[in-house]
Amino acid sequence: MKEKTIPIKERFESLKLAIGWTYKSSKTLTFIIFAVAIFGGLLTIVEPYIFKLIIDYLTKGSSLSLTEKFSVGISGILLIYGVARITQSMLWDIQTIIKRVHSQKLDLYVSKIMMNKISSLDMQYFENPNYYNTLTKANQNIWRVNEFLWQFTFLISQLIGVIVIIGALMTLNWIIVLLIIAAALPSIILIFKKTKLVWGIFDSYSPVSRQSKYYMSLMTERPDAIKELRLYGLKSFFIKRFGSLSEEFVKKQERAAKNEFATYTLIGIIEVSLSVIAAWMVVSSFTRGEISLGELTFFWALLFQFSEHARWIVRLAGEINEHTTFISPFVKIMNFKPLILDSKHPKKFPNKLKTGIEFKNVSFAYPGTKDPTLKNLNLIIKPDESVALIGENGSGKTTLIKLLCRLYDVTEGEILIDGINIKEYSLDELYENLGVIFQDFMQYEGLIEENIGFGKLKELKKKEKIHHASIKAEAWNFIKSLEEQYKTHLGKTLKDKGKELSIGQWQKIALARAFFRDANILILDEPTAAVDAKAEYRLFQKFKHLTKNKTTILISHRFSTVRMADKIIVMNKGRITEQGNHSELLRKKGAYAHLFNLQAKSYR
Repeated sequence: MKEKTIPIKERFESLKLAIGWTYKSSKTLTFIIFAVAIFGGLLTIVEPYIFKLIIDYLTKGSSLSLTEKFSVGISGILLIYGVARITQSMLWDIQTIIKRVHSQKLDLYVSKIMMNKISSLDMQYFENPNYYNTLTKANQNIWRVNEFLWQFTFLISQLIGVIVIIGALMTLNWIIVLLIIAAALPSIILIFKKTKLVWGIFDSYSPVSRQSKYYMSLMTERPDAIKELRLYGLKSFFIKRFGSLSEEFVKKQERAAKNEFATYTLIGIIEVSLSVIAAWMVVSSFTRGEISLGELTFFWALLFQFSEHARWIVRLAGEINEHTTFISPFVKIMNFKPLILDSKHPKKFPNKLKTGIEFKNVSFAYPGTKDPTLKNLNLIIKPDESVALIGENGSGKTTLIKLLCRLYDVTEGEILIDGINIKEYSLDELYENLGVIFQDFMQYEGLIEENIGFGKLKELKKKEKIHHASIKAEAWNFIKSLEEQYKTHLGKTLKDKGKELSIGQWQKIALARAFFRDANILILDEPTAAVDAKAEYRLFQKFKHLTKNKTTILISHRFSTVRMADKIIVMNKGRITEQGNHSELLRKKGAYAHLFNLQAKSYR
């Protein structure tokens, strides 16, 4: 199987992205980092050149004794040497301190960028396996952005050092320069081929990695899973499945390591051979009297330094090439564009609905699927009317809600609010006028008052309104029994002593959040599925009061709930098959009456 590769253009985009993030995270520190790298590279030949001066000074013909020579000239040279060493040491210390501070700034900056970008993407991305694979790759390689910076600046320092060394060696013999460059080329080629191989293995393993993490989380991070894993004896089964997923990846790594060892051995022989020839040419120049003893030591030291610099350059170039390859998923994510577009010239959303909501010839198919979930659906919901949607799973109830919320856009037809297509309203204004509780509602770890107040963030500090919403949702009945009441911290991930709620209590909190929003349109998807019978009964007794002056859409499988609605919509396979109030639908003796009687029998 041919391994996938990342195009050169994408790698340059990764390089540009990483440098851009580095600069934006801290402009001042980035400037200092690059300045230190450049200056450090220029100091490369200072030490060998000082030793050349010392040896030439000591060995040249003179009537002065060694002691006199030291006092006259050597002390000055050593002073320069001391200053150079102190400067190098200070540069290293500065770089170490800056690295620690800048790394934290860069990590924070990249994390914020990614959180903001990913949270702004549409639902379609999150239901696409290819997107999740890209996100998995990015999350696994976020550390590379920081590592890239330091290796890139070190590479600059090494390259400047090599340029200085080549310039000095050119004064002796240009053939020596060609030899030492030729010695480094095979390693550079190998490094780039190695990156291609490593990326190919990683790219093919990404979906497997996601699956492995799922099985690992089941065994180590999911208290809700532990019960069934033990009672059903699933521990060994999932451990075995986890192990089998990783075996192929390990085998590929082993094969790559064997090939790498053989190639490196061959390249090492070539490098050493060419370096020995270059060294022989330097020594020959000395034996022919073309250079002094000091120059011999100088050029010999430069050969050794070039070899060290070349190794670092090869290693750093390979790692940077690897980093830019593995950073490419970030480029893809940053290039993802919103699919739900905001109106460029938005209409003002009505403070009070006048004609209501209309689904007009609406059809919809989820991305990547052929069969439509909704088919030519027509529905009118009057202002302040409560409408209940019922139907079997997959009939399109929740999809209809997602379309109204513009989590998706319709495939055909249009949705109107007061006669205006919802695409013509500002997304922010549309969301502001929707109070929603989904069946898979969020359980935010934090204070209870925050959990409820998140319904309308700008009114988070309104304690009385939070309290009123909790009473409406029947949440106050258990909140008042807690020691810290609204200041109680929920969940144990952020705080060890956090309070764990039952799923029914969490649902009451979510319902309170929807009531706190106090929006024109209230959408309740199975709002009492996990609520106890007494609380459910009390909620239904005051249903009319809770939904007064609101256009309400309710999804439920419980007929004791839906019968409270002004109008009931029966859905089947993406179409509306019946509609009317409870009494009217019973008289029709259709699907609604049949389902109602089936459920009623279970209570007799």
